[in-house]
Amino acid sequence: MPATNETTLTQWRFFTEAEAETVDAICARIFPSSDGKPGARETKVITYIDRTTANEEEALRRCYRDGVEALNALTSELYGQRFAELTDERQDEVLERVEASTATESTGAPEGPEDEGLLATFFALVWEHTIQGMFCDPQYGGNHEALGWQLVGFPGAQWGYDAEQMRPGFDSKTIPIKTLEDLRRELRRADA
Repeated sequence: MPATNETTLTQWRFFTEAEAETVDAICARIFPSSDGKPGARETKVITYIDRTTANEEEALRRCYRDGVEALNALTSELYGQRFAELTDERQDEVLERVEASTATESTGAPEGPEDEGLLATFFALVWEHTIQGMFCDPQYGGNHEALGWQLVGFPGAQWGYDAEQMRPGFDSKTIPIKTLEDLRRELRRADA
């Protein structure tokens, strides 16, 4: 049976609760919220990554499982705590160390906490998925309530733009945001 997060009532498709906690903590350091602006947690990037990973090839799933294990082994060795239990400052220190290490082609099982090639590959993967989860269409599990699009002023899925909206300098934040589901709903209404 898949793990379930009691707080958010999220039923994970791929991650265990502990894996989701670790990956969510990484995402929150890659794209933190600040000054009232949403970050990875508010946009539910972890849900996007969980859904994406559940449907991907074994090599990608293995990179996540091995990466989480190696990262927690590294932080346990350095600080006696799992990654998600560290302060934001310590998490940043660890991620900067991992990012500076050399990525290898291997996504094999970690040979130990010093296997930073695996960690570099894992971190690059989480980084890419964090950005995708921030700005994807909400139907894929991330960009909750189109918060990522609101953040950058992207109007989402549109049928098109009028001449005024195409004018240089037009404030695209004035265009109501639509998702792919909004477009489908409009089509159903038009066909009814």
